[in-house]
Amino acid sequence: HFRDQSDLLYVHATTMGNADSSYDEEEDPHAKFDGIETLGYRVLGVQPDSPASSAGLVSFFDFLVGCDGTMLLGSPNDVEPGEEYDDVDFPLLLHESIGKELTLLVWNIKSQTQRLVKITPSNTWGGTGLLGVTIRLDDYGGADERLVRVLTMEHNSPAAIAGLAPMKDYLLGTTSHSFDDTMVLANVLQANVDRVVEIYVYNTESDVVRVVTLMPTLSWGGLGLLGAEVGTGYLHRLPRSCRDTDGKSFERRVRTGPRPADGVQVSAAATAGRA
Repeated sequence: HFRDQSDLLYVHATTMGNADSSYDEEEDPHAKFDGIETLGYRVLGVQPDSPASSAGLVSFFDFLVGCDGTMLLGSPNDVEPGEEYDDVDFPLLLHESIGKELTLLVWNIKSQTQRLVKITPSNTWGGTGLLGVTIRLDDYGGADERLVRVLTMEHNSPAAIAGLAPMKDYLLGTTSHSFDDTMVLANVLQANVDRVVEIYVYNTESDVVRVVTLMPTLSWGGLGLLGAEVGTGYLHRLPRSCRDTDGKSFERRVRTGPRPADGVQVSAAATAGRA
């Protein structure tokens, strides 16, 4: 076992095949995706009573990869040097399909299965966006190994107060970041010292992705902002016992002002076209 460079949490040394990535913002947020074929829009948050909720989309485990028989992201094999990717303008597609039923192709990284989902964009369902879901461009290839598992935690630590369960809970991310490695987690904690941050957590026993309220702090009396040991990589993949289902999401309203014009909440990494 060792501690990461920022001394924020304990990190298990099992990362087999998973290289730590930088948390720094890239000038081109899509540069790391160049040449990758296993791309989709990752579901980060689902609002209750929304079209996404009715369709059964699952936070963090579901990726939107196709719509009405067309892949949403163009293949890099079809792109000549200097050309742009042949990607579908998903927000525009949704705007043009208000009140019309669409068939989404969804890949679930937990069950490693794909399914077809019927969904109807709406601007009258009562919440934010046309689908009521936040999505972000991400790579679903090997994503089931890029998870952060809670191994142990200290008594009265921020992790314990938040109700995390050792060996059963996986820290998945926030509405703007997925915890692909411990560096991302450490930086999110550091950016929210002594402030409340909401983290999506999957529990293998309940088979539910829930939202946990956590306050990273150094004043709890122990070591680190989290006070927990976590593990990543091959040895900390989701166990076989929970692989037979797609999982379920705890849904919540998005606290925003006026309804955004884009119709589906898409994080910054998903809005700019890939060059």
